[in-house]
Amino acid sequence: MVKGIGILLIAWVIFALCFNILGMLHFISLAITLPLLFLSLLAACFFFTRKRTFKGMKKPTR
Repeated sequence: MVKGIGILLIAWVIFALCFNILGMLHFISLAITLPLLFLSLLAACFFFTRKRTFKGMKKPTR
């Protein structure tokens, strides 16, 4: 009986550690991807506004 409880406890601790490592990796990936997503959105907005002003400048010359 005691051996079974000990094995269950060890298995639970290993599972908890693995879950913690996976959680930390998830947070690390979020910390890497969120700024990249934000920068890509900023770049997209910048390029779209730049293209619009460029097209706006082109129209009167025609």
